Amino acid sequence: MPSYAVTGTSRGLGLEFVKQLSQNANNTVFAIVRNPDSATNLQTLAKQRPNVHIVKADITDPQSLVSAAAEISKETNGILDVLINNAVSTNPAAGAVPPSQIPLDVAATRDFFKAAYESSLYGAIWTTNAFLPMIESGKEKKIIHISTGIADARVIKGTGVTAAVDYAVAKGAVNILVAKYAAELEPKGIKVVALSPGWVDTYAGPTPKPAEILGVEAYVLQSFQKIWPNLKGQIQPEESIKMVLNVIENLTTEQSGLMISHHGNEEWI
Repeated sequence: MPSYAVTGTSRGLGLEFVKQLSQNANNTVFAIVRNPDSATNLQTLAKQRPNVHIVKADITDPQSLVSAAAEISKETNGILDVLINNAVSTNPAAGAVPPSQIPLDVAATRDFFKAAYESSLYGAIWTTNAFLPMIESGKEKKIIHISTGIADARVIKGTGVTAAVDYAVAKGAVNILVAKYAAELEPKGIKVVALSPGWVDTYAGPTPKPAEILGVEAYVLQSFQKIWPNLKGQIQPEESIKMVLNVIENLTTEQSGLMISHHGNEEWI
């Protein structure tokens, strides 16, 4: 029975990972979430599928990750096959700020990057290290960190998008971290990748979408079309995660250490 641990599972891509993985009753899925009580959709899914286990942990709190790993280890006899680190947080106030407008102030700059760095970069380190002994004992031996194509310098240059500096910079750092982990862990047969899920519509607010959200999507689409002129819009979480899981299932040693897409290559859209 393959075992999976997924972070950031209360909604969006994380919840979709749990949905699709748990469709196979032979899979054991540990859904790691910061606030289980408020993750109502995840709670409903866990009641319907006995192979889904909700585990409380905050990826910005290393000790909570250690506790979560210990809890899961008791259930699996110290084994974990695949770790999917999906959780992320950003500073909403930083979203539209270009790099030249980051304040010349130590505290303000640290605050600008704090959420993205703690969740993406530090969280990637703490999550990996907390679960690494279990991955070493697993059969699949795969560690996946969800990344983004907008951390690719060629995409930034081609689209001219200056927004989401905190998110893109943090994920760019994660991409290098993945390469370092892959180099260290290759002798143990462990594959580590950064994986971009594509441009996915994860909006979960009230419908219809607010004009502000639609405006941002239109701007991003127009920017992306500078590189991908035939792009029509976002894909849905179901399609994205189906493709991502196929990439994970067929992950090769040659791909370890790289950032790859839901297509298994560098085609980000």
